[in-house]
Amino acid sequence: MSLVRGRSTSLLLVLGFLLLAGCASTGPMHLYSAGDGALLVHDRALETDQHDELVGFLEPEDQVIGLGYEHNTDYIWLRLAPGDRLVTIKRGIRELWYDYALPPAFVLPDGQSGDLAVRSFNRMVYAVMPERGVIGKVTRYGDVLETFMPGAKDAVIGGLAWDQVNDRLLVLYAETGEVVSYADETTEVSRVQLQADLRAETLAYDSNRGRFYVPLAEPGWLGEFDAAGTLLNRLTWPAGMRAIDAGQRSLVRVF
Repeated sequence: MSLVRGRSTSLLLVLGFLLLAGCASTGPMHLYSAGDGALLVHDRALETDQHDELVGFLEPEDQVIGLGYEHNTDYIWLRLAPGDRLVTIKRGIRELWYDYALPPAFVLPDGQSGDLAVRSFNRMVYAVMPERGVIGKVTRYGDVLETFMPGAKDAVIGGLAWDQVNDRLLVLYAETGEVVSYADETTEVSRVQLQADLRAETLAYDSNRGRFYVPLAEPGWLGEFDAAGTLLNRLTWPAGMRAIDAGQRSLVRVF
């Protein structure tokens, strides 16, 4: 009897942890895009090329300058110009979930990337800051934490993404077209040169297949690159889009 009770208690503890932390099964990869508020938030299945749109979350005057997706919670994070507002869409039920005002330090000059990345392990949101090479951190509850400079690299950041499989921060540097992978937010692990002319203002990463996605310099096209930086495909990308992220569509979630 005590053995059964002990196993039941352990099971309840595990379920309790899952409910608090949240977890999700693996699933197909999707690419999310946003930009001008007059456009819809776009959802593209990368394996099947099916398309979907999320309606009613942006005003025509809104400008999305950063996007991050977190698959455990199924949140799409959008950063609105000039950079000091974060809104979150709960994709599965299509509801606006969070709407945060950020401090003036997050305001960006016109034309600068305001890209986001979200770490699934702790739901931390990473945001490009106005200063060269600097990244800000915001919890999913809107608390602003300290800024940092990955690798002490004083260079313009064009995009952010998170390698969810290896738990690495990925930084696209606008002036070189290199994507640098960082462990513990600051220690360089590897770097990849993307081999194409880029419009380096946002970055998405398919952690399951090791694919990078970055807008190409030629308008209307998005580049898909392999782990070595070779251009594999050119994907159509609607005019007016500015921000992307990729994430797996989990089939089962526990919250």
